Amino acid sequence: MGDLVHTITHPFENSISAHLPKNNPLSPSTEKLGFPKMNYLALANNKLTGPIPPSIAEAQDTLLEVLFLNNQLSGCLSNELGMLHKATVIDVGMKQLTGPIPSSFSCLSSVEQLNLGGNRLYGQVPDALCKLAGPTGRLANLTLSGNYFTSVGPACAALIKDGVLDVKNNCIPGLANQRRPAECAAFHNQPKTCPAATPQVACPAASAKGAVAAPGERKAARDYSSYVTYATLHE
Repeated sequence: MGDLVHTITHPFENSISAHLPKNNPLSPSTEKLGFPKMNYLALANNKLTGPIPPSIAEAQDTLLEVLFLNNQLSGCLSNELGMLHKATVIDVGMKQLTGPIPSSFSCLSSVEQLNLGGNRLYGQVPDALCKLAGPTGRLANLTLSGNYFTSVGPACAALIKDGVLDVKNNCIPGLANQRRPAECAAFHNQPKTCPAATPQVACPAASAKGAVAAPGERKAARDYSSYVTYATLHE
């Protein structure tokens, strides 16, 4: 992983992995990070700065779980993050990421746990993303709380009702537990520099071949400790 490869990688169940211990004093910029063909990436609770690098797409065919939560990342939410079609866990909560959710996130056909909460994301929550929790999807938990989203589509509304989607503390009219109108107006009046989400995106070819839930069934949420990366947070 760039200059850090020898200090933050170690075996994880015979798989190539990367992990910075919790509360690590290092403060590397993500500009120096490269991504080998790894399976697990746990970089939670550190002081990483900068955007999520486009080079994360190098691991789109191998990366199964990725944790970036509780860092100091900023910039536009990475389109390449949505290309991790084999990932079951993606957690980039509690940072300063901004922009709309890229349309590439509809390619996350294997994702079960997706946390984008506590950022500065805005726009509409894409219905294509929420449909990943539908009859042929695997999404069990979608956390978007603490952002500045302004609307949800019908598939997303159904997930809110079912407790799969958390959109508390946003700017969505008609929903409970939202930000104050003045707070929303102050944010939305600020200049926005991130590109608008495109209506369509070409997903990696292999994304259609992943395992999906049986027709008519929604995959039950697993306990967080059953995921390799989340388990490392409690070591």
